[in-house]
Amino acid sequence: MDNTNEKEKRIKPSETREFIIGILLLGLGLFMLAMKVRVHSGFFGYGLRIWNFSIPSGTVVIPLIIGVIWYVLNPKSILAKIVMTLGSLFIVASIIMSVSLSFTGATLFEYLLMLLLSAFGLGLILKTSFTDKKEK
Repeated sequence: MDNTNEKEKRIKPSETREFIIGILLLGLGLFMLAMKVRVHSGFFGYGLRIWNFSIPSGTVVIPLIIGVIWYVLNPKSILAKIVMTLGSLFIVASIIMSVSLSFTGATLFEYLLMLLLSAFGLGLILKTSFTDKKEK
């Protein structure tokens, strides 16, 4: 009976190996998926749409300009620093919000391969992360 337990321990792959294989498979699947996605930006010339109204693309810079002028006039103003920070964040957010992603054509084999590699890799990662470690 002792001999059987030792044999099972040798045949069963280690959790570290399964975790690394899971990360590699998940990474490969996500890499293949990312290679099929194209990124487009409509920021320049089209403006930015937030909810139901459109903001021209140059308008997003106005809060930053107001904050900088205010800061130059009164360098100790905390509100001027907040307006500058919010203006900068608004510019970055408007650039990110103007990006659109589209999935390019893929064969059924490629599509299934991407999804199965990602799912199998994530499954291995979750299995090794949430298994009971009391078997020792």
